Amino acid sequence: MEKENITKRQILPAIIFALELYALPMQFYLLLNGSAFSFFSAAVRFFSFFTITTNTIVFICTAVLLFGRKFKINSFFSKCTTITAVTVYILIVGIVFNLLLRSIVNLEGQHRIVSEIFHSIVPVLFFIYWLFFISPEKISYRIILLWLIYPVIYIIFTLFHGIATNFYPYPFIDVTKLGFKTAIRNGLFVLIAFVILSIILILISKMRAKKAH
Repeated sequence: MEKENITKRQILPAIIFALELYALPMQFYLLLNGSAFSFFSAAVRFFSFFTITTNTIVFICTAVLLFGRKFKINSFFSKCTTITAVTVYILIVGIVFNLLLRSIVNLEGQHRIVSEIFHSIVPVLFFIYWLFFISPEKISYRIILLWLIYPVIYIIFTLFHGIATNFYPYPFIDVTKLGFKTAIRNGLFVLIAFVILSIILILISKMRAKKAH
């Protein structure tokens, strides 16, 4: 019975892992093939997108959950707090794209398939995995400050990288078009969205943990 439950618990991570294993290399290939970038320049541009860094985190997380039982890192990635944080990150990817960016991008073929995997399919599947297969805990709201380190570092890097290269991966933080003040304000709005979503997921986890007892 326990083996059956473990197998069921691995189905969604396996699907997510397979999707990322296809989508991440394909996206890099499309970027490299459709530009004059060198491999290194393409890699820098590739990982300049929050979508890519976050889906990479999801890929690593599912890989460890599936294949890393014998390694110490598994205890970190299997924690409720870690899975909840990753869920917040990937949901933000989906929410921001579908609310702010979907209407302004026109993707076709493999570009569209990869985009849907990154922004719609994986966020939904990972949320379902978190909601139904992760044992809930009473997570402290203070941990949100720790969770914010990743998006804060990303926003700071993006702004300074943009100033140096004149490249901004997302229009709402494009300093050249919006100005520094507006870009910073938009970045703060995104961080507020992180905090709100984190509070919601922690509240759900607390309620589920209370119900379980």
